Amino acid sequence: MRYYPVFLSLRGRRCVVVGGGKVAERKVRALLRAQASVRVVGPDLTPRLAQLAARKRISVTRRAYRKGDLKGQARDGVPLLVFSATNDPAVQQAVGKEAEAIGALVNLADDRERSTFLVPASFARGDLQVAISTSGASPALARNLRRRLQAMLGGEYAAHLRFLREARREVLKSVPGQKERARVFRKLVASLDEVKSRKLKVEGRQPKAKRQK
Repeated sequence: MRYYPVFLSLRGRRCVVVGGGKVAERKVRALLRAQASVRVVGPDLTPRLAQLAARKRISVTRRAYRKGDLKGQARDGVPLLVFSATNDPAVQQAVGKEAEAIGALVNLADDRERSTFLVPASFARGDLQVAISTSGASPALARNLRRRLQAMLGGEYAAHLRFLREARREVLKSVPGQKERARVFRKLVASLDEVKSRKLKVEGRQPKAKRQK
């Protein structure tokens, strides 16, 4: 199956998470980082989820899922994303059916076939966001690739992007012509690559210098 890769803006958008365990907690925390409006449905919550509820960061329906929970009150509207993070096959199936009926995208834990979207292995370095998917074939491989890329793409990329964001604003204001701007952007990126390459070479020589002493 082919999936369409996309980064969504969830600021203020309704998302529902069914379940209150560790998996649900990970989903909720990621949604809050994206500034989504999150509702959790589940009889039991992890201490972290309970804390978020007490601080009014999330809304909670503290009971087992029932049909109609996804849509909520009429004023709430249809959620954009639904996550079912339970180990109950009957609940997973019911959540999937309701999500389909109301037109919401749904991710069912450990059920790729009935999910309408998958959550990739991801990490961020400031504005740089990297997401990896194996289309559900091997989440373990996706996590392994994420760890390798995390080691490769260090914290300096956050600083690089802050610089490039400001530089882009200046170039758009002061450099006429799309082709010329594109040339300047490529040159800026290439210069940062060169700086990093030189830094790595210097760091690679440091141990030898210490041994000579």
